[in-house]
Order: sequence, then structure tokens, then C-alpha cells
Amino acid sequence: MEDVTSLTTLSPATEVLEEEGFQMYLGQGCRLTGVLKVQGMMRIDGFVEGEVFGSDLVQVGKEGIIEATVNAKHIVAQGPLRGDIAAKEKVELLAPARVDGTINSPVFLLEEGVFVNGMLKMAAMNPILQ
Repeated sequence: MEDVTSLTTLSPATEVLEEEGFQMYLGQGCRLTGVLKVQGMMRIDGFVEGEVFGSDLVQVGKEGIIEATVNAKHIVAQGPLRGDIAAKEKVELLAPARVDGTINSPVFLLEEGVFVNGMLKMAAMNPILQ
């Protein structure tokens, strides 16, 4: 009989994500169309089309491609995003990110080498919403 514990062994990359507290990971080569809702942190290195709702951090890697509206507490992106993004606390765009759409966040960080085509809306953080 096969040892069941060997079937639940996580890959080193998945172990790191789990240690960092990510509840969801969409890897390269994966495609998701529709509404994605995650309670907690998520990392996207695949393709997402539709709507993304995160209660905490939404992290888009260099290989991730987003064609969706994204709503979360904190958004960090290196890959391309096409669609409106809104964060309750902060949006960080790291090279080589490219954003086509409206960004709505009280705090906005932009690294050199990032391309943004759209509108930025910044309002003070509302302590009632936190």
C-alpha cells in the first residue's frame, strides 16, 4: 500500500508561499475566467480574466496577466493589468508592470520602469472602512 504522506508533500515553491501566509496561488500556465474571491492573501502567476476580490494582499508576479477588475486591501503587481484596480490601503507597481485602467488607492507607489495608462484617484484612508 502506498504511503499517503508522500501524496501530500508540497513542492518547495508551494511551501514558501504557505509559510508566507498565502491562501491561494495560481501558477504559470493556469487560466481562470470568472469571479475569484479569496479570504486572505493570494499570488497570481497565471492568467485571470473577470473580477478579483481579496480581503488582504493580491500579488501579481512578472508572469501573471490580469484582465479584470481587482479589489483588495493591498495590491502589489509586476505583471500586466488591464482593468480597474482599487485598494483600501496601498497599490505598489514594480517594474516591469503595465497598467491600463483606473487606479483607486489612498497610497500609491510606482517604481521606475512601470507604464501606466489611465487615471489615478487618491483619497485619504477612511478609518471607518478599515
